[in-house]
Amino acid sequence: MRFTVESVRFSFHPIPGGKWENRRDKKLAEAIVTKIENDVAAGNFDPSLVRYRHKSTPQNVSCQKPAAATKNLTWLQVWDEWVSSLLNLKPSTKADHYQCVRRAIEKADNPFLKDVGWLQKASWAASTFNRRLSMLRSAIAHSVGLGKISIDPLAKITAREGSLEEEEAAESKKQPFTNEESSQIILAFEKSYPSYAPFVEFLFYTGARTGEAVGIRWRDIDLDRRLISITHTLTRERGGYKKTRKRPKTLQSMRSLKMSTRIYDVITKIKSENTDVDALIFKSPKGHAIDHGNFRKIWKAILEELGIVYRKPYATRHTLLSKALEGGLSIPQVAGIAGHKDGRMILQHYGRVINQPHLPE
Repeated sequence: MRFTVESVRFSFHPIPGGKWENRRDKKLAEAIVTKIENDVAAGNFDPSLVRYRHKSTPQNVSCQKPAAATKNLTWLQVWDEWVSSLLNLKPSTKADHYQCVRRAIEKADNPFLKDVGWLQKASWAASTFNRRLSMLRSAIAHSVGLGKISIDPLAKITAREGSLEEEEAAESKKQPFTNEESSQIILAFEKSYPSYAPFVEFLFYTGARTGEAVGIRWRDIDLDRRLISITHTLTRERGGYKKTRKRPKTLQSMRSLKMSTRIYDVITKIKSENTDVDALIFKSPKGHAIDHGNFRKIWKAILEELGIVYRKPYATRHTLLSKALEGGLSIPQVAGIAGHKDGRMILQHYGRVINQPHLPE
């Protein structure tokens, strides 16, 4: 079984010696899948995976004789071995929380497993701490499964509860921009960074992902039919400057959007007579592809100047989709704009704006 929970990838054999063509084994596997899904939904997921192993699977290896080198195992050895075991882990994903945890271990001078003080002292926010603790538990479970560890050093480490202030701050960053805030941001870019203004307006009024908007080329625009074709994303690999053009993860993310009058005006204003069909529509002030990091710095400065609570540029997407639902578009229509397979993601993330109750007058 291979699956992902909160950005952590898991891979394990729930039924030792099980065969795909064996009807009984397949039924058992399906039952385990259902149990995992239910636990994830209920917030009771066991990252050690012990709860999900079939009864014929050893529940622990405490009776096994540890390897001679167990006492000298370090956190980096356990961590690197686990990360290496994760199949199809993309470099960009590996450079996120995985690399952050590794750097924290290195900063603590790569302690032995019995030393968990470096983790207890970590100044991560509660949500970040809990996510990384879950990843570390998975690394430990991997070593337990290999018979290299007999005692879990994280057994007494508990998840952190975020303060009310942290929860309020996190919640405020999820909120869509108001119409007034959106207008203020666009006007501020027009005044201070005019080369980025059409790009910002495009983000606010299409709901496109940032990488999708960065990668839009003139060949993707049909002004006669007023259509925008989103077929690729252009992103920068984490830790470097190389831009990579790639297709979206799902077929549904490749979509055509019917232009609103506002977006049609934005596009026609920046179109020239001799436009190369392979040229990017939106460019940096120096005429290059927009760099996510550089743009985010300017974005942050604009929001600070306006006194608007910081949200990532991605919040422009939340804004458009929320406004679409408030405006009466159906869930399938909004899912189509977002590039989702169906309406489940829309209900999960934007359900609060659907049929929102009003206090009686």
